[in-house]
Amino acid sequence: MRIQRKWGRMLKNNWKRLRRRRLLIVFGIVVLSSIFLVTRKNLGMKQSYCEPIDVVYTWVNGSDPLFIESARRYNPNYDPARFDDKNELRYSLRSLEKYAPWVRHVYIVTNGQIPHWLDLSFEKVTVVPHELLTPKPELLPTFSSSAIETFIHRIPNLSQRFLYLNDDIFLGAPLYPEDLYTHSEGVRIYQAWMVPDCADDCPWTYIGDGACDRHCNIAKCQYDGGDCNSFDSDKSEENIMEHNVNENKSVKIITPSPLNSTTHVEIRHFPLRKKFRNKKHSTQRNGSHFRELVLHKNLSTLAELRHIVDNYNNQLKSNSQTKESVLSTQASDQIMKRFEEGMEKTSKNESSKDIYSHSLINTNMLLNRFYGFKARNVLAHVGFLLDRNIINDMQQKFSKGIDVTISNRFRSTNDLQFAFIYYSFLMSERSTLTVEEVFDEFDTDDSHTWSDREVRTFLARMYPLPLDWSAVRFFEEVVSNCSRDLDMPSRNGYYEYTTLVYERYEDSNVPTITRQLVAQCRLLAEALETNFATRTKYKYNINPKRAIHNNFMMLTSNITDVVDGFDKIRRNPRKFNCINDNLEPLLAEDNELIRHLLEDFYLSFFPRRSSYELQFEYRNRFTTWQDYQRWRRRKRAALVVGYAASVILILFIIRYICIHKTKIARRYVQSL
Repeated sequence: MRIQRKWGRMLKNNWKRLRRRRLLIVFGIVVLSSIFLVTRKNLGMKQSYCEPIDVVYTWVNGSDPLFIESARRYNPNYDPARFDDKNELRYSLRSLEKYAPWVRHVYIVTNGQIPHWLDLSFEKVTVVPHELLTPKPELLPTFSSSAIETFIHRIPNLSQRFLYLNDDIFLGAPLYPEDLYTHSEGVRIYQAWMVPDCADDCPWTYIGDGACDRHCNIAKCQYDGGDCNSFDSDKSEENIMEHNVNENKSVKIITPSPLNSTTHVEIRHFPLRKKFRNKKHSTQRNGSHFRELVLHKNLSTLAELRHIVDNYNNQLKSNSQTKESVLSTQASDQIMKRFEEGMEKTSKNESSKDIYSHSLINTNMLLNRFYGFKARNVLAHVGFLLDRNIINDMQQKFSKGIDVTISNRFRSTNDLQFAFIYYSFLMSERSTLTVEEVFDEFDTDDSHTWSDREVRTFLARMYPLPLDWSAVRFFEEVVSNCSRDLDMPSRNGYYEYTTLVYERYEDSNVPTITRQLVAQCRLLAEALETNFATRTKYKYNINPKRAIHNNFMMLTSNITDVVDGFDKIRRNPRKFNCINDNLEPLLAEDNELIRHLLEDFYLSFFPRRSSYELQFEYRNRFTTWQDYQRWRRRKRAALVVGYAASVILILFIIRYICIHKTKIARRYVQSL
């Protein structure tokens, strides 16, 4: 009995202590549980040194009768064959899981439809309807892929960089993040063929090249980029010299004055490098560039002159695909106005291929207006790595064209091709550094002054090599004159600049070149701004080997061609493989056979079910996103009720124990 009473008192005292410290105990339990869960999650995650990349698909089931009825409500001539679903998304996801398991999450953007085979309980996949993303819900439903692509970056919780894939693309080889982006080179760009010609025998290399092409002087070609408007005036201002070469040929050169045949050219200016030419200088005609070229040559015979002309013409041909000449604002506005008036007369009854080609031309015209006339390349049929911030900047710059694209329920000739304009924007945007920032790049020792070695680096990047001594003398004169005219003090603000002995060559007479001196010296500042201040804003790397990472096949109703195309892909599967549907709607029997051939082709690569799919014997109970959301709301409500009932029951038990604690303790002691 004495031992029982002793144990009873001990239990009673311990119970009192627990009651006084119950909040501390509860807090400790919560903290330990949180630490356990976080540690378990971190241990379960694979270590990765790359930033997360999500994948976004756009998908539609064009075989759905409700979808066909909705489309024909807005377009009675709607062709359902173009949106026919052939299970491409299922096999694309299988290839993604096999060859790109590093993908963090997959988002499937739909009009509200859900694939019947998709496992919605899988944590790495989410279906996102258009109504959650579009900035203009009143324009729904939309049946244009161009319009849908303008708002896929608005998906909640989407990674900063994401891979956009069409459902007709599948992976045929391991894909790594380095195939899409590297920190040193930026995003990798895979290009294909050039933008279609704006007219017959009128490629984009002819537009805005400084020569008037009469057959290109039409609205579709932006009136030859204004070349024909100023051709006559330019011709009258220049003296045209014609020299007979032989009986049938002649060489015509444009030159402002007779040439001065000297044996030495004294350099008395800082050169303007074409690579960093700004808009102010890019409006110069090719003729003026030719005159500058001739003036700096040592000419004495007609043969030398003819040699220069031939080299210059070859240079024009080689650079015609990369040069960027910017129209003046007034001329550009006039061209765009006339083009828009001409486009209003374009027929609307065109095939999807014609619509795609015309939308590419329309996009290229818009790019010409902002970045100058240039022959651009269309993107290959691959996955596109997109950046959300760059998309926002791009859409802000081309807001009018984006609004027009969104307003089109079906694909139209005045659409903007999303991937084409995105990568063209990425490659064309420029950022401008200040003179001080450029100065600091040459100031490698961070002394806030330029040493003779740093001056040598500056001159080597400014002038052609080997460096002529006159260039060095000219630089010394400019610096000496600016230092004397500006009367630079030895003490500037809080810095006192000193020229160390090892920073000067033995015969150097150059004064101390400070950042302030360079910024206030007009000639030096203009040289830095013109040649070094303009940079590409975004990093990118164009893959020089085209078609090495992608296969493209057009799925037609010709069974022989289809089988041959499948075998070619089987023989050499690449990272990205695209099978574009172009079946003839009238050949129903052949199309059905081709569907089975396509299914068999996919199964030869990916016969196993992926984690994104349900078991073969199961079928998704939800056909639309709205049904799925209603079920989720009911499920959440049931969970809330269940959790609330559990909490109430636990509280009731605790209260009962607190009220009858003495009786419970007595029974426990008696049982001992």
